[in-house]
Amino acid sequence: MQRIAAVCLTLPALALVPGVANAVPWWGEASLGVLSTSGNSETTSVNGKFTLDYLNGPWRNAFLSQALFASDSGDTTSERYLVTDKVDYTFFEQNYVFLAGDFEKDLFGGIRQRTSQTAGLGRHLLTGPKHLLDLELGAGARQQQEQDSRDKDSDLIGRFGADYQYRINDNSGFRETVKVESGEANTFSQSVTELKLYVIGNLFASIIFTVQNNSQVDSGIKHTDSTTALNFSYNFGKKPG
Repeated sequence: MQRIAAVCLTLPALALVPGVANAVPWWGEASLGVLSTSGNSETTSVNGKFTLDYLNGPWRNAFLSQALFASDSGDTTSERYLVTDKVDYTFFEQNYVFLAGDFEKDLFGGIRQRTSQTAGLGRHLLTGPKHLLDLELGAGARQQQEQDSRDKDSDLIGRFGADYQYRINDNSGFRETVKVESGEANTFSQSVTELKLYVIGNLFASIIFTVQNNSQVDSGIKHTDSTTALNFSYNFGKKPG
């Protein structure tokens, strides 16, 4: 129950949502997915997601927090927490500079804990109205901890990022994000595929498929992890465009 409570902390208090919704230029979404079975098999799965974005002239900020917890017959089988923040400044037409910070803790993944700080250049290749595409290249530092051995590494990394969004119609959309952080100790790559379908008003359902890969892990631990989440979400604020 404590871990489930931690998942729910990634969601904002609903009482605060109306105030944020009126605080243009902020917008975001709060999501929660819960799955429980009983009988011959007793499983519990809870995942939460909260995003908050800001856009004012050339400045843009994107914040994301996620949590995932799963158990089978009382034994924890998955527990992961993620917090990221990226700020960028458009300085010439569709080009921008960015600063990004990531923190992830995964008690059952290839790497137990990963923190990175990067800076670089990006370009808005597609700007809508149906298609959006951002590409980024950067460099920075990363600190990580191995899963079983608890060994810690710090190294310099290169970063590549891609974010593609497709507005299918007024009620549905598709998004694909890819991130690669490569250093001497490890190359971490992540793909997140999301399909969103609005149900009524600001309420929508989404299916999110996440694949993560670490090139260097402890012996006996798999390099690749994947999760599929079905969430119900509330969208607040007004996204530009």
